[in-house]
Amino acid sequence: MKKSTVKLVILLIFSVLLTGCRSTPQQGISRSVTGITITYKNGQIQTMRQYTTSTKMRAILNYLRWIDPYGKPEADPEKIEGSLFQIVLTFSDSSEKVYLQKADRYMQIDGKQWQTIDPERALTLSKMLGEMESDEA
Repeated sequence: MKKSTVKLVILLIFSVLLTGCRSTPQQGISRSVTGITITYKNGQIQTMRQYTTSTKMRAILNYLRWIDPYGKPEADPEKIEGSLFQIVLTFSDSSEKVYLQKADRYMQIDGKQWQTIDPERALTLSKMLGEMESDEA
């Protein structure tokens, strides 16, 4: 019985050591935001802004970090009328991340569940976009 236990332990150790030899292709690869496109819709009004300069993109990224969505909304945001911001982050690997901000009260990230956001904080986005011209025509 003792020999079989030793063999089992050696086999387990050998198996663990071999799994460490496997390469992970995505490990160590970083990506950065290369552009941000924001579309605003409210009724018949629609505008679009594109940002590629680092200072403007940093302002939008800081806003997205600061807005801090929380909890499930009491009402269905899909049925509520109001402004809609679509914020699309484009990364250096050509992937995208999409944020939707609805009626300055709700946010959805990459098609997941809507979450509630602070309406007073949400107004900051409108103010920022009012002060920042689009980088591209």
